[in-house]
Amino acid sequence: MNDIPLKAELTSEAYQALFALTMDALPHEACGVLTGHRQPGHGLAGHRLAEIGSPAPAQAAADVLRVTGVLPVKNAAARPETQFAFDPHDWVRAVYDMQKNRQSLVGFFHSHPGSPPVPSKADHAGFPFAAVEHGSGTSYWILSPDALGRTLAIRTYWVRGESFLPLMLAQIRV
Repeated sequence: MNDIPLKAELTSEAYQALFALTMDALPHEACGVLTGHRQPGHGLAGHRLAEIGSPAPAQAAADVLRVTGVLPVKNAAARPETQFAFDPHDWVRAVYDMQKNRQSLVGFFHSHPGSPPVPSKADHAGFPFAAVEHGSGTSYWILSPDALGRTLAIRTYWVRGESFLPLMLAQIRV
């Protein structure tokens, strides 16, 4: 499997959980981890990889990142309206819950209550998961509610080092 998936999918249940967490946290940023799995793609090898300048299509076997679960982590940032930081105790609880329930970590999420779902300067400066920098990367989901609180804009990225590479959010399964 490649280190960068071709696309990301989100189950309806995971979307509903992200929506509720984002709205409940307002005006602060919500944050947490995403669980799920990666599965082999079907006939689209290298399409996304070629777009973002990774290995050539012939070298790539596309796969799909599928998010099936959401584990919130308390935001312990000094300014939670514009930043997020995982509460250490809550982070440990989330990791324990994943292990206990035999879930796999597939990414991280946080919300931007008053701005578009694109990486901010704070996101670039403070991506808190240093272990990712030395590995193949991880998915990073940014959520932005609309002004009326009716919909949630979602953008997915693959973070490796200091690079935020866009992923295609293929669909939300209903």
